Amino acid sequence: MFSYAAKQEKKPVYRPNVLNTLKNTAEARRANAALVLYKDCRKITEADAMHSLNDPARISNDLNNRPLICVTYDLSDDYYLVNRGYNNLSNKCFVKAIAFAQEEKMQLETGIYQHRKANYSFLYKKKAEACGYYFLSEENFRDVGFDNVPGMGNLFSEASNFYYSHGDFDNARQNLRQAQKHQTKISRTRINIINTIGLTYHNDGQYNTSMAYFDNALKMARSAKNTVCMAIATGNIRWVYFIQHNYEKAFPLIQNDYNQSVKYHQKINSAIDLLRLVRTNVDYGKLEEASLQLNTTDKILALCTENVLGQQVLYYGLKAIISDRKDNIRDTFKFHNQSEKLREIVSKRDNIAAIERVRMQWITEKSRQEFNDLKKSTNLNTFKLNTIIVVLALLIIIKALICNRQRLKAKKDKELLASEKRWVDEELKNATLVLNGYTENLTQKNILIDEIKTELENIQSKYSGSEMAENLDKMMQAHIMTEDNWAEFKKLFSRVHNTFFYNLRQEYGNLSGTDVRLLALIKLKLNNREMASMLGISVDGVKKAKQRLRKKMEILEGDELEGIINKL
Repeated sequence: MFSYAAKQEKKPVYRPNVLNTLKNTAEARRANAALVLYKDCRKITEADAMHSLNDPARISNDLNNRPLICVTYDLSDDYYLVNRGYNNLSNKCFVKAIAFAQEEKMQLETGIYQHRKANYSFLYKKKAEACGYYFLSEENFRDVGFDNVPGMGNLFSEASNFYYSHGDFDNARQNLRQAQKHQTKISRTRINIINTIGLTYHNDGQYNTSMAYFDNALKMARSAKNTVCMAIATGNIRWVYFIQHNYEKAFPLIQNDYNQSVKYHQKINSAIDLLRLVRTNVDYGKLEEASLQLNTTDKILALCTENVLGQQVLYYGLKAIISDRKDNIRDTFKFHNQSEKLREIVSKRDNIAAIERVRMQWITEKSRQEFNDLKKSTNLNTFKLNTIIVVLALLIIIKALICNRQRLKAKKDKELLASEKRWVDEELKNATLVLNGYTENLTQKNILIDEIKTELENIQSKYSGSEMAENLDKMMQAHIMTEDNWAEFKKLFSRVHNTFFYNLRQEYGNLSGTDVRLLALIKLKLNNREMASMLGISVDGVKKAKQRLRKKMEILEGDELEGIINKL
């Protein structure tokens, strides 16, 4: 709720491009964008402000953005509120926003603008009006789901302030507990909530329960290093000690607070603390010290601009007690009469407040009845709709039966597919064993080739005939991976790794046949020596081939060739 501001010189700042700005804003953020653009409107003339606010209204209608229409009403009521205080135009704008949200069945927005209307009424002392709107907004939020309402913790806190202000501590406590659920982080707001719950118990005379809440608030304030909240919680604790006549604990706290109040010129707090110190000194029999403190209290109360009737009742009551202790019957009678007269005035004021509380309870019950009647009316209107829904439900059941029949058929098909999958898995297992055996066979042949090669080199050194050399070369080539061997190898390999060659061509289309053979052997995790033997090249040749492959495949320096191949 915006506070009333003094009138200032208005300067037109209307910008015709506001409409285009909102059009280019995402739908979910248009409401917040309108609020940001509106800030300049508070200080301009009424005609210019309404002209500027017409832009959001136009885009709302153009794009059927219903929440934004509510925002335009809200911004208008704020403009009149800021510049005129409590006024009929603001009231009309609030009513329009609520009515529009209700017509469009936007329950969340209905609750939000009812709550804002309640805050507005409470700000200007229209308690009965505020009470009804607070109740209606809470019921709408309940239907929406409190967890689905943005800033629900603050909304509960604002409602609790209203109930606390007219002494309805039960309702205040209920709203504070709800606010506590939605303010989980330790913050000044959460500390204030805990502290105020303690105050509701304190005002109901449940001092031990209130002390537990004040202690909790003080611990949280210390944890957050918030000196203001620490001072408030400490003040409440000392008041409980004082009420319970635990002066040993209360006295130093009250004395310290009095010193701080004097230091910062807080007159009413100074007077309250002094009266408590007087009460303590009277109970301790320190009548002279108490009398001096009362004289100081009288001077402070004379300077206070607030209503100090309650403090004056205590002041004259203490004067009467001190006079009685000093056997001054005349002064005792005089001060006692003054205290009682003031007490009657306070009692009348409290009676009026009590009547007001009863009136608020009646308004709450009336609002509840109206809300329930509205729900009943809505339920009657939805009866026909429910009938249609029942018919549709029957159709859905029939469809479900048909779907179930199809599902059973699908289940059989699935079982058939599972059987086929088991067969495929078995085939894959067998293919893997064959490939491993084939590879192992080649590896064993390569070992044999190495041994024969050594012997051949010795023989070649003894026989130089060309026919002998040609026969020896043929013998060596007989065991390496020839085209025929490669075709057989590739067939077995594809049965196990059926997508490898396809993925390889898709990712790296520039590879040669030799490159592909080498990569297939890498996939099988063979070492350089084994690959060299199977390809009929040297180990150095394999290493160089790998380097060329890294360049072709554009593999980064930190990446492993083997790791990339394993992913294919």
